[in-house]
Amino acid sequence: MRAAMLILVLATRTASAGDARTSYIAGALDAVHALGAQLETDLYQACRRAGACSDAIVDARCHHDVACTAAADVIVTNLRAANSWVDQNTRAQLVRSSTDYHAALLVELRKRYAALASELVIGAKGSPPDGWAAAIDRLCATRDREVHACNPGDAACVPSIPWTRCVAALVWFVGDKP
Repeated sequence: MRAAMLILVLATRTASAGDARTSYIAGALDAVHALGAQLETDLYQACRRAGACSDAIVDARCHHDVACTAAADVIVTNLRAANSWVDQNTRAQLVRSSTDYHAALLVELRKRYAALASELVIGAKGSPPDGWAAAIDRLCATRDREVHACNPGDAACVPSIPWTRCVAALVWFVGDKP
């Protein structure tokens, strides 16, 4: 009886955590869809001027608006993770071959996010019945049970990444569509 009760409690807690994550992801998807590109540009410029991204920069831009803060969370997570997504040799090539490094980096990141999004679509087998937020959570929570190692410069390879970076990349890629 105690084992059954413990399993029920653990299942309830896991379901509640999953529901909370899915709810957060759904809100972030909506926020990115509504605020996307302009907010990304504003935050990038503010972080660049300050030398780093901080909660104060997000607060100054979003004024504690829940949707803006959710979109900003995705954007700042992606800004901080850019070096993990794009190897040093590729970044150096972008600096040498582009007049606007940030724009070139965004194009390169978009390619890599697209590779991750293809994993999402293939795993979901089309439009998932429980929605994209649940599918994103499911993929990001389970994909790195095995290590994904990538060769330098391989834009089609998505390395092992933490749940937060996986979610932020997918929310940006999926949510930034009209």
